[in-house]
Amino acid sequence: MTKRLVGSEFELADLGAVSLKGFDTPVQVWRVLRSKPSASRFESYRAGRLVPFVGRAHETALLLDRWREAVEGEGQVVLLCGEAGIGKSRLVRFLRDRLAEDHYDAIQLQCSPHHINTALYPVMTYLRQAARLANEDNASTQLQKLDILMADSGLNDRVTVALLADLLSIRGDEQNQLLNLSPDKRKDMTLEALVQYLQRPADRLPILMIVEDAHWLDPTTQDLMARIIDRIRLMRVLLLVTFRPDFRPVWADYSHVTFLTLNRLPRRQSAELIATMTGGKVLPQEVQQAILAKTDGVPLYIEELTNSLLQTAVLAEGTDSFTLKTPLKEMTIPDSLQALFMERVDRLGSVKEIVQIGAAIGREFTYELLRATANVTDDQLNSALDVFVASGLIIQEGERSLSRYRFKHMLVQEAAYNTLPKKSRRLLHDRIARTLETTFPERAQLEPELLAYHYEQAGLIDKAVDYWRLAAQRDAARSANVEALNHFNNALTLLKDLSVGAERDALELDLLIARGAPLLTLQGYASDEIEHNYLRARSLSQENPGSERYFLSMWGLWVFQLVRGPLAKACTLADSLLSWANHQQNPDPLIRAHESVGSTYSFLGRFDEAKGHLRKAKSLYDPDRHRSQTLPYTQDPGITARIMLARTLWVLGEIDEVETLVTEAIAMARELEHPYTLAFTLATASWVYSMLHDTDRTLTLTEEAIMLSTKHSFEVPLAWAMSFQGWALAEQGKETGLERLAEGLSVARRAKASLNDTYTLALLAESHLRNQHIAEGLAAIQQAQELAVTQGELCWQAELLRLKGELLVAQSDPSLVAAEQCFSEAVQVARDQQARMLELRAATSLARLLRKLNKPDIARHTLDSICSRFSEQDSNPDLMEAQKLLAQLAVAS
Repeated sequence: MTKRLVGSEFELADLGAVSLKGFDTPVQVWRVLRSKPSASRFESYRAGRLVPFVGRAHETALLLDRWREAVEGEGQVVLLCGEAGIGKSRLVRFLRDRLAEDHYDAIQLQCSPHHINTALYPVMTYLRQAARLANEDNASTQLQKLDILMADSGLNDRVTVALLADLLSIRGDEQNQLLNLSPDKRKDMTLEALVQYLQRPADRLPILMIVEDAHWLDPTTQDLMARIIDRIRLMRVLLLVTFRPDFRPVWADYSHVTFLTLNRLPRRQSAELIATMTGGKVLPQEVQQAILAKTDGVPLYIEELTNSLLQTAVLAEGTDSFTLKTPLKEMTIPDSLQALFMERVDRLGSVKEIVQIGAAIGREFTYELLRATANVTDDQLNSALDVFVASGLIIQEGERSLSRYRFKHMLVQEAAYNTLPKKSRRLLHDRIARTLETTFPERAQLEPELLAYHYEQAGLIDKAVDYWRLAAQRDAARSANVEALNHFNNALTLLKDLSVGAERDALELDLLIARGAPLLTLQGYASDEIEHNYLRARSLSQENPGSERYFLSMWGLWVFQLVRGPLAKACTLADSLLSWANHQQNPDPLIRAHESVGSTYSFLGRFDEAKGHLRKAKSLYDPDRHRSQTLPYTQDPGITARIMLARTLWVLGEIDEVETLVTEAIAMARELEHPYTLAFTLATASWVYSMLHDTDRTLTLTEEAIMLSTKHSFEVPLAWAMSFQGWALAEQGKETGLERLAEGLSVARRAKASLNDTYTLALLAESHLRNQHIAEGLAAIQQAQELAVTQGELCWQAELLRLKGELLVAQSDPSLVAAEQCFSEAVQVARDQQARMLELRAATSLARLLRKLNKPDIARHTLDSICSRFSEQDSNPDLMEAQKLLAQLAVAS
């Protein structure tokens, strides 16, 4: 019994069964080794200190049922939703009590409101506690402890240890094993290692994994949760996630996920809870009714209000009941749980100041930080903490000098904090931040966002901005893009409060440029926010037009205009980039500039000029030197140059290099291990293969591109990949092909990306033609031609004219004259653009029509003039089709 009461607070050694006087059978004996750090807010409560559990029979039965399924090998997830104080953590604690005799392991992650943008914060906190890492441990000792933890979990390979050591900022030689990993690959491998940390031990023993207060989950831990939930069905694990109603989990659609809402207690169970608080002694009817009315079925409010009234002098305790000493109307009953806690804090008297310091630090705080921050003697501090712990409002974990304190509930911390006047708050946050900076520099380095928060609350904006920037840069380097963007946004918001001047402008410019990469990754090239970001950056960089920041701001605007249009603006910006790079004679921006100009010219239909710039970018690019410079551009220029060059060469009819370039680009993207570059490369490579009419390769590449783009929310690569996948499916006669192609167009429009739409609409029209949906096909061509005019995307103009002609021929009442005009115009446009492959397609369509019009000689001459410009090495499906028709025309002549 004693072991069960203290087992959550201490580590115990099993001494086996011992025969004791007065006992008929041997008794299991345990030795207390040391106090145990706790992840949960309820871990430090002994069973005897908790109010007996009331109600929740249905919820408890459901949790136990899901646990049994998990133990039998069918992993389960329960999403436990409820308002503050409704008893979510209490239900979790009760479940653990019910499982006290079971053999299982527990993993508990506690989320924090101050770390909502700290990547993997609850995981790092848990691992530090599980490995028993202490601040006074040196790196070698910490690594030893981590080794032991991983070995116990069956994950003692050096790469896994190195990944988790890196996550926990344990410095040492282990990091050498990660030197050749990109940030994205390192992040992916770390998340996979954490999944394995759960899965491996679950093979030996069932695991109860608890994530408390998931409404404060950081985005990267949410990614980890998604991985776990996706694979938990095959693990002996019950994952229990608690959160408030304003959080919307995205995991509810799995069959093995149960959504459970905790409602307020009905009146009967509320009265039963009051009775447990009074030890069964009856309260005056009017007092009980007042409690029930005020608390409205919220268990924590019922407990605290009842306890508060019992501690006042207005109730006299008798043998079986309580009586009122004064009329009820003279009693002040707080109107909310928050107000009740504020009243209890006010009652603490001189201790209140210590409570307020703790509340300003956060939901939990260490004795060391409190002692360094509070201007009191050790005796005064210790005495105050004893009073505070005795009040039940905070929970102490560990021995005094190494102890941690946690407010019983978030509402207690908020109540204590709200008792501080605004001026006192600012002074206190300043003191906390400076204490962290000077006395705990390692924490300042690991958690810059914590200092940013305190300096922001202190009104010291310049210091807060510096730390928000440090937090953003740390997370960007870890590929935690959502967290990085949030930190950048916090810094930029605070900058508005700084005095205007050159120093402030330079800081804003640095933030905007650094913010560009995660912004592009998360919101796509064509979002309004991208335009605003880089317009502001260009405005600020005008003072120093020779700086690389000026180039970066122009590049950001260029990519926005390229994808969103019109292309005339993108062309002007691309030419400016090249002029800048040539003037500065900086080889690195010169690669970007040539690639930007080449890509823009290609979409404009200036193919031969595009080829020259893309070849130049390719020749200047050194993979060993430049592949680490993906940021702040989001994608690799050497890879982009190869893809765009392959596309351009195909249009020009120089097809012998096309597949080699695409293969090189894909291999380079895989080696780079940068998700956005890989998604872009796969999507655009499938674009090239769709031009080559290679449906199998297109499907293979688009499937991977869609998976990767969906995982990372890359809208533009996703849109392109879906469209090309739809085309390939339609080519294979699949009914879903047209729907998928149209869906890709819709995704592109939602992302405000018009680039490549003329090509995608041409694919749609081609599919409609194959299915004899003539009106729909003509509508798609009309839309594409309008886009070509408004956006300036003339690269596919000849093909649009050709397809329009084919649709006119396929009508039930063919418009042959109009079709011939379309084909002739297509040939001329392609010839003007030096687009031999498009000219070949147009000439083939025209020759086919001329044969139908009994003009075989003209048809043969038309087709022969273009076929003769291809060599035997240029064999491809379009050329083979043209040569087959040419042979038929020769026989007919």
